Amino acid sequence: MDTLDKRRLYRMPWSMNDNPIGWLETTDRCNIYCLGCYRQQIAGHRPLDELKNDVLFLKRWRNVYNISIAGGEPTLHPNLVDIVAFIRQQGIEALVLTNGHGLTRELLIELKKAGALGIAFHVDSLQRRGPRWNGKSEAELNELREELMELVASVPGLYCNFGMTVYRSNFDQINDVVRWGNQHIDKVHGLVFITFRAAGLEAGVRYYTADGREITPELGYAFRQQEVLEDAGITSEDVWRKIRSEFPHYDASAYLGGTVRHDSIKWLMGVQIGLAGGHMLGSIGPRLMEAVQVWHHWFKGTYLTYRRSHRIGKYAFWAGLFDEGMRRAWQTYVRAVVRRPRLLFSRLYTQTIGIVQAPDLQPDGRVDMCDSCPDMCVHEGTLVNSCRWDEWRLYGGYLRPQYETGTEPERVPERL
Repeated sequence: MDTLDKRRLYRMPWSMNDNPIGWLETTDRCNIYCLGCYRQQIAGHRPLDELKNDVLFLKRWRNVYNISIAGGEPTLHPNLVDIVAFIRQQGIEALVLTNGHGLTRELLIELKKAGALGIAFHVDSLQRRGPRWNGKSEAELNELREELMELVASVPGLYCNFGMTVYRSNFDQINDVVRWGNQHIDKVHGLVFITFRAAGLEAGVRYYTADGREITPELGYAFRQQEVLEDAGITSEDVWRKIRSEFPHYDASAYLGGTVRHDSIKWLMGVQIGLAGGHMLGSIGPRLMEAVQVWHHWFKGTYLTYRRSHRIGKYAFWAGLFDEGMRRAWQTYVRAVVRRPRLLFSRLYTQTIGIVQAPDLQPDGRVDMCDSCPDMCVHEGTLVNSCRWDEWRLYGGYLRPQYETGTEPERVPERL
């Protein structure tokens, strides 16, 4: 089985001050429960003026291409449409992150008119959504994903993405989601898999505030239950290998590393190529990914993330002259057309697969974060990691975990 090698991947050139993504926290409130949610219900909806200031901060100090509107559940915020409109007025794309619970076509139409780029859904089997969906497998939840996909497709011109948190208990179901996504490549722009992490409160770890006070964290990702902690620990390479075990056409082309470990891969990015109907051809390689990023920064002034349209012309195969991934996709396409000539008239699409490995606690107490974290939000005039924003709100800064003497693991622990 292949292993990931950073030397054959393109390291995204993103940085703190030149990053295509900004993260906007709009509200604490939510209408469902997700295991390990990063957000506590502390302050409710944030005021519109405060959110506008965050947008301007991200524009000035982050050089963003798009802003991810998050929460809580942002569709509960009474000024969501105004937020989207303000972001677009700044020349920035606005992506709404939602669980989809309660999303209506009427709201989608309003968001489209305000200039929204699209919708990124979070759906997985450990969410509590109500009797219809509780306890369903990922394969069974594809029915929900399809309902949400068709809802977005009913308002043409919107980006559509699906995220899934990966636990040990649903790890073997990853490919059920990938298979479904491939079948609907014409309507699903991308998939994201986020590996679950949890802070253990009875695992020989003590937690200290920035000023040295020892505390017991009251955070959505802090747990005492051993069965929850054991559900953590999947790595980005685990997910990559799982997908490739069934879909050899898929591969990653780019990555972001960690802030502590030289060998960690925190963001792993791949772009599949396929025809309508789920005829998958391959994945772009690192050379093309680099060319796209450099071109976009050269001519547009920002690096690129989510594209409003994922349909591409057959001329894209010319990139095979310098990109091995596209060259293989072209060869697969030719063979497919020879066998089934009608495929010559099928449209060609891209579909991204992103894999995110959340923070990892190291034996010396340091936390391996995502280098050049794309999901930074604004807290009192400074950029902070959105996944740990509650630590700033509750304790004034990042917590400092420390293993008790004699409990340090011999290797990197598989949880934060």
